[in-house]
Amino acid sequence: MDLRGTFRQAEQQVARSARRGAQRAKAGVEAMEASILRTLKSHSNSANSMLPMSAHPEQQPEPAAKVRTGIVSVNGQDVGKMRCTGGR
Repeated sequence: MDLRGTFRQAEQQVARSARRGAQRAKAGVEAMEASILRTLKSHSNSANSMLPMSAHPEQQPEPAAKVRTGIVSVNGQDVGKMRCTGGR
């Protein structure tokens, strides 16, 4: 093999090594990001589970609508809808 072939072969070997190194680095970064996201999600879930139910807005039940009715009849006569005055 002549000198040019030797240099070409060395150049190709360096290029392959660089590609493999870049792929490993990318895989390492992706694995690290996934690990960090899992950790954050785990901490987020454990922190949310320690909060009282009122701190979870998506889990708050709708308050039941209370309908108070006033007097329906007085001396046998139907009365229209009245507001309860609380004994006044």
